[in-house]
Amino acid sequence: MKILIIVLASLFALSVHAETTVERFTGDDEWMPFMMPDGSLAPNIIDPGTYICTGGGQSVEPFVCEGGNGIVIQGTQMVSCATNSDPYDERIEGLLWFDITAIWDAKYTGPVAGRWRIIPGACGDLSALESATTYWEGTYKGRRRLETGTDLPTWVSKLRLVGHGVGDLAGQTVKGREIIKTYYLVPAPWELLPEEFQLLLGGTGPEGKWVLKVRSED
Repeated sequence: MKILIIVLASLFALSVHAETTVERFTGDDEWMPFMMPDGSLAPNIIDPGTYICTGGGQSVEPFVCEGGNGIVIQGTQMVSCATNSDPYDERIEGLLWFDITAIWDAKYTGPVAGRWRIIPGACGDLSALESATTYWEGTYKGRRRLETGTDLPTWVSKLRLVGHGVGDLAGQTVKGREIIKTYYLVPAPWELLPEEFQLLLGGTGPEGKWVLKVRSED
């Protein structure tokens, strides 16, 4: 009788065990430049953080060093839009925030890492950075390298992402990867390139392409 009870209890436990669902999405990371009062465009940076030119280099503009052997970047914060998810899912389209810690050589290549957050909804609403209660958040790490043999100097960042849901998304986890292409020493939206370069690229973005796997338990 005791053995029968144990067997029945085990079967019951299996019957109520949560079922895991894994969903796969692809999408775009569209960097949005800021419009300045004089009509010019500025990078999608909301906090420049700090940077240090190494090897005796001197700063000539934000995040750009002259001479030396590289740059260290800490705490730079940027925003963009997570869009065009395939299949469409409102959970993973919206405002994308991320910060950057990097140790780059004289070619502005090397390791990069930081935190990220996707807030579902309108990607242009920066107030959501303070007010949102439902979002994804996590960390990323990867490397930025300079491609050779291209029509334009091309910096490619390959990133690995992990994270989890907060608020209405609690209980769900996410893993993914992203490839970002930029054409300037400092990562910046393609809209900041001269028009002839934009034509060569066939447009102004998206700067990033991502693949995400969302895991949830029912």
